[in-house]
Amino acid sequence: MPRYIELKFVEQNITARARLLEEEMPRTCSELIKNLPLESIGTHARYSGSEVAMLLSTDIKIGREKATCSVETGDLIYIWLNKDDHYGLDDDVSEIAWFYDKDATPTMAEGPVVGNIFAKIEGDATEFYKASANTRITGVKTVRISLIED
Repeated sequence: MPRYIELKFVEQNITARARLLEEEMPRTCSELIKNLPLESIGTHARYSGSEVAMLLSTDIKIGREKATCSVETGDLIYIWLNKDDHYGLDDDVSEIAWFYDKDATPTMAEGPVVGNIFAKIEGDATEFYKASANTRITGVKTVRISLIED
């Protein structure tokens, strides 16, 4: 039976539900579930198109698992960036990102980066996608990701 997480823009009380891809990405899902709930800032990606990234503690470090830079609307991806591998990073980066339209590719200044697609937003996420797009104008927002317990 599939398990789900809830993504929430805390101040706006806007949510989306995403199905975990535990069969396809068992290690990534397992490691992230151990750390749920997660709460941090979400910020619009600089180079990636329609992407919002939620910064995590660098204590959460998951290696590549079927990593890709090919994403679709509604995909959630875990990305680890080593500061020495990317221009403009002062520190390592651990993040979860999601894509709210079809013009997105996870990218840094030097080009596409790969990550682990571990969940897919399902159902009507129109308001969540609008709030995601709005981060381009309003800046950072508090985001919480929780496991949905049925």
